[in-house]
Amino acid sequence: MNEEPRAASETLLRDIITQLCAVAGTCNPELAGALTALDTAARDGQSQAALRQAATALSELTARGAQRARPGATALPPARPGAAGSDATVLIQGVLRNLSIPTTLEPLARDIQQAIDRTGGAPRRDLVDQTLHLMAEAKAHGEQRHRELQDFLKTTVGRLVQLENAVTHVQSASRSGSDELAHAREVTQAQFIQLRSVTTETDDLEELKSFIGERLEHLQDHLKDQDEAGDEKQRRLEETLVALSGQVAQLSAETVTLRSRLDVTTEEALRDPLTGAYNRLAYERRAALEVARWRSDNGKLSMIVCDIDHFKRINDSFGHAAGDKVLKEVVRLLQEQLRSSDFVARYGGEEFVILLSGAAEDAALQIAEKLRRTIKAAPFRSRGERVPVTISCGVGTFGGEDTLEAVFERTDAALYAAKAQGRDRCVPSVSQAA
Repeated sequence: MNEEPRAASETLLRDIITQLCAVAGTCNPELAGALTALDTAARDGQSQAALRQAATALSELTARGAQRARPGATALPPARPGAAGSDATVLIQGVLRNLSIPTTLEPLARDIQQAIDRTGGAPRRDLVDQTLHLMAEAKAHGEQRHRELQDFLKTTVGRLVQLENAVTHVQSASRSGSDELAHAREVTQAQFIQLRSVTTETDDLEELKSFIGERLEHLQDHLKDQDEAGDEKQRRLEETLVALSGQVAQLSAETVTLRSRLDVTTEEALRDPLTGAYNRLAYERRAALEVARWRSDNGKLSMIVCDIDHFKRINDSFGHAAGDKVLKEVVRLLQEQLRSSDFVARYGGEEFVILLSGAAEDAALQIAEKLRRTIKAAPFRSRGERVPVTISCGVGTFGGEDTLEAVFERTDAALYAAKAQGRDRCVPSVSQAA
């Protein structure tokens, strides 16, 4: 490489690192120390070795953070010494791997990854700008969801306070009514006692008639007042109960609506928007559960990693629309042939991962062969022309003290062996073949 392009490349790389450090620092304060060291190395024009050392420290720190956040996630590889731009590529790919990307932003993330693949990892200003835009939009999306949830909780708290006040009012009215009824009984009882006493003690009939008449009239007026007051209190109580019932129903409906929205949002975050298959995040979550179940039950668990052969050639020959159609149809066929207990996810690009619970190595290899034959026999067409589509598969089975990372690594290696042997075939992992 000539000195002038090399100098320009290094300048661009250092500028990329500085921008990424500034954004990453606002997203994760735990990385502050490593980010500062990396930014200082870039700004001060330190040697490539010092710069790579700072990048490696940051890469290892983010990998540990990703492992803590998502059990079973594959650690981010450390930066590798090599051509100019490899450090920038590691940083950008680290963002794509660890950032929680909303469904609406997944096409942008795919474009960035595909651009990195096409350029072989060379640093480009537009990739940096797109990555910064992706991070900013993802952060804004997360903040918006957080605000929506806060607003709902604030409103819910207000409604609960209203409900509590209404219930307190009803209880108070009920107690007040009970107290007034008890008072009315006491007054009536006193009137009867007085009547009985006067009736017993007086011999004057006219005086007795006059007294009884006054007492009965007084008692009748008292009971009338009590009835009218009771009717009014009962009416107000019924109105309060109706309003209270309405508030409870409204609060319940709003809670169900929010839960449905959150469920839909969560499901969207786990799905690939193009094919509808589960995405890599969903795979990492499901794989962690399956491995934990395999260990606790001492059962059987296998994995298939498959890849569409010559997918770039399909895109180049028939167009990206045809390539998207092939991806959708492959997902449909895979899901159609697999059991309901099996799990298939689009791992990235044209690569898929399948988890087979309860399947030993022989059964897993038979399933992989069935999938391969089904894809090969399917009539893929674009604009009336047949599109030849085949897949290559690596097959791995869990055993002994295996970890998810170890099984995936050797199954992925088996996939590459299948491609090296001519594609359109299924190869068991090395440990199985041994």
